[in-house]
Amino acid sequence: MQTSALVLLPPILVLVCAMITRRLQSSLMLGLICGALIATQWQLIPAGQLLFERLYMQVSDRENLYVYLFLLCVGIVITIINHTGAAYALADYVKSHIKKAKQVERSTFVVSLLLALDDYLNSLTVGYVLRPLADRFGIARCKLAYLVHTFAGPVVMLVPISTWAAFITSQLDQSGISAIPGPTVKIVADPFYVYLESIPFIYYAILTIVTAFIIINRSLSFGPMYRFEHEASKVPQAERATQAQPDTKAHLLDLLLPLCTLFATVFLGMLYMGDYWLLGGSQSLIGAFKTNQDAFLVLGLSSVITVLASLLLGYSRKQITIQQTPTLIWQGIALMGPAVMLVILASTLGTILRLDLQTGQYLASLLLHTMQIIYLPIMFFAVAVITSSMIGTAWGTIALLLPIGIPMAHSLIDLSLHNGNALPILLPSIGAILAGATFGDHTSPISAAAIMAATSAGCDPVDHINTQYPYAIPPLIGSCVAFFITGLLTGFAKWLVIGVSLGSGLLVTIIALHLCNIFLHSRTT
Repeated sequence: MQTSALVLLPPILVLVCAMITRRLQSSLMLGLICGALIATQWQLIPAGQLLFERLYMQVSDRENLYVYLFLLCVGIVITIINHTGAAYALADYVKSHIKKAKQVERSTFVVSLLLALDDYLNSLTVGYVLRPLADRFGIARCKLAYLVHTFAGPVVMLVPISTWAAFITSQLDQSGISAIPGPTVKIVADPFYVYLESIPFIYYAILTIVTAFIIINRSLSFGPMYRFEHEASKVPQAERATQAQPDTKAHLLDLLLPLCTLFATVFLGMLYMGDYWLLGGSQSLIGAFKTNQDAFLVLGLSSVITVLASLLLGYSRKQITIQQTPTLIWQGIALMGPAVMLVILASTLGTILRLDLQTGQYLASLLLHTMQIIYLPIMFFAVAVITSSMIGTAWGTIALLLPIGIPMAHSLIDLSLHNGNALPILLPSIGAILAGATFGDHTSPISAAAIMAATSAGCDPVDHINTQYPYAIPPLIGSCVAFFITGLLTGFAKWLVIGVSLGSGLLVTIIALHLCNIFLHSRTT
């Protein structure tokens, strides 16, 4: 175990390199090499052996393999949905129920919720589908990009059946939270259940969604966005750009069947593996999720079933041929391949930080006598906001900070093996990291999701970031207040803490939003 400040070098190196080069995978590789060299006292051959051992540990772990399978299968499902044109069937359905501009704006949330399986699927599809309607009603494309982006990552972060849920659960497991006791386990609890319990603490995702609805319902417009909305409203109806939708025989069923199949199989699989009483077991509904020790297996098998169901539906409706199947599968794998590589590299770095360098324990030892645990949530949120803004990826931020944050929180509380619910500061700390990661994914100019949302909405990515950032400030301020209050209320009942903290954060968000509307609006008029 290293006890010097050198254990902080690998994550700092990753942050700096990712910020400069904007290439996270290369930065992670550099961090891995640096971490292995530090752990082996700068000896090349032992460092290479350590790297091989840790990489092999990741790619040979049964639960990790199920996560990789889930991500790749989701990529295949996304490819099939795009191939069949199912998103346009959804657009046709939505179009027949929309008569006003506000209905178009609200429909972005409905469509996003249906596509909450993955934020890339969300960002790439929703704007492209709703752009003709936005043009028809004079909605600025920057406004559409803001709504698409706001209802993508933040919504997917809160949905427990998505690629993000699988990734976060995997990272919690890699960070020392496991339902099965072991030498590397810090906290005995099912990582999926811990993720479910931490969702109410992801304040930024919740508050930014609420902010978007307030902006829609109150017709608020300020900052650079006001200029684009004003210009869009002045364009005559006959001159408004429209986008022709391709001629497709897709039906709404082509979209709903894959999504419902995945949701249903994951839900029922979790209950069955958790020994739910209606499925022949003895556990209650909550108990089944809490005691389930095969969440990764359920996700993997459910994704395979969903791929098969999607292909069979395509065959039966003659939208997919047998000859096209290999191409679709390969395109889906190629779509999610970089994400899987990111997961492998980030997880390996997290393992080295946790087991070989023990970075979390070192940070905890530095702060143990100078910092009270009540400040952990706001501190983790601030660090995650800065990190995600610099590297532009929520997944990279989560993979980097969870292996540091969980051991650090565990050491500060000075407890041995405990159930996740026994650590009152654990869930807010995890929620703070996830919330901060969401902020960077939502606002960073190098975020892939930002570029996708801007592209699908048909606006310039730079304009999208510039117009969206002022809208992200009120929920950011509200989240800071919420996490500060959460820390102060440590030890009280969980739902009391959430209610008071989130309520206070919401109040501050609303006040900040209206102040922005007053002062920033006046500067642009």
